[in-house]
Order: sequence, then structure tokens, then C-alpha cells
Amino acid sequence: MNLSVQDVYLGWHELAHGADCPRPSWTVDVREDEHYRSSYGGATERHSCPNEGCDHGGSYPRTTVRAVCLACHVAYVIAGETGSNRNTTTWTTGFGEASRKVAGLYLWPGQPWFDSEPHEFLVSRARPQRLTVADVVGELAEGRGPRGGKRFSAAALPTPNGRYGGRTLRWAVVREGFATCSAAAKWIAAQTPESDEAK
Repeated sequence: MNLSVQDVYLGWHELAHGADCPRPSWTVDVREDEHYRSSYGGATERHSCPNEGCDHGGSYPRTTVRAVCLACHVAYVIAGETGSNRNTTTWTTGFGEASRKVAGLYLWPGQPWFDSEPHEFLVSRARPQRLTVADVVGELAEGRGPRGGKRFSAAALPTPNGRYGGRTLRWAVVREGFATCSAAAKWIAAQTPESDEAK
């Protein structure tokens, strides 16, 4: 599943522990099985699907994820039809990789292209434990120039009604054609002066 850099970091919610949990941590298990549709009488129900390529009839593969905190006894059970469950690494998802500091800003990598280098970054002034919309001051993306060389574009000044963007964040200003990632980050830094709180 290919996600934009915004989708890698934003829009996710942490599972909440009990209010007075003494040792917050999760034991996470995954179960994969065949789930059978049944009618009210208990018989297996034939699945009628408008998709001509559908071959799972009265059953479908199901993945169930169970997260349990043994300290506060909160449990989450998340189940759904599957087919795309895979084992991967933080490198291929982007999330979980360390941000890198460039021009006084932190660059948070998105998913790499074809398992090479990340080509999109969210940009923040601080290095929070978990990146949120409020932390983000810009976005960088790698592209190609007219002769095939690397070129970077930068977006800054997140604003709900910005002219650019279209996903979770919209941007007031965008500039293209930077020769290096560092140059694009410096431009974002100049567009977003450091607040008194961050100094």
C-alpha cells in the first residue's frame, strides 16, 4: 500500500490506555482465518457479489488484530476482510524511521520509491515523540527536472484554505526547482520564522 507522506504520519490515532494505567504497553497479536457468512438460521450464506472476479463465495479471509494492556486491562479487537496483510519494516513504511535535521528543521521521511530513498518529507521545527498536524511547518518532495536530474519542491505555511495541497494539509506558498533537499529546507525555514515558544 503506497501512502503519501501526510498519510504516513497524520490521521492516525494511538490506542488509549485506562486513565490510571500504571505501565502502559500493548501485547499485540494477529489471527488470520477463513470467516463464513451465515444466515439467521446458521447455514452458510452464499455471497452475491457484483464483482465477476470474486471467488470467495460464502467465506472470506479475515484478519483480526488484538491489542491488550495487561496493566490496565483495556483491550481492542480490530477485524476485517483481508488480502493485503504483509510483514515489512519501518524503512518501507516511513513511519518509525528517525527524522533527520537539515537547515535547523526536522525532515520526517515518507515511503521510499521502489525501496530506494524516501522522496517525500514532512517538515517540523521541533522533534516530537509523535508528529501531529500542529507540528508540521512544511513538506518537501523530490522530482525530476527537464533533463532528468533531481529537483525538489517545497511547500510551507500550512493553512486550511491554502491554494496548494489537497490532502490533510494545504499550503499558502509553494516553490519548485531546488537543486538540493537542503536548499528546499532552508526556503521553508525562511517562510516559517521560529516562534517564541520554540526558541
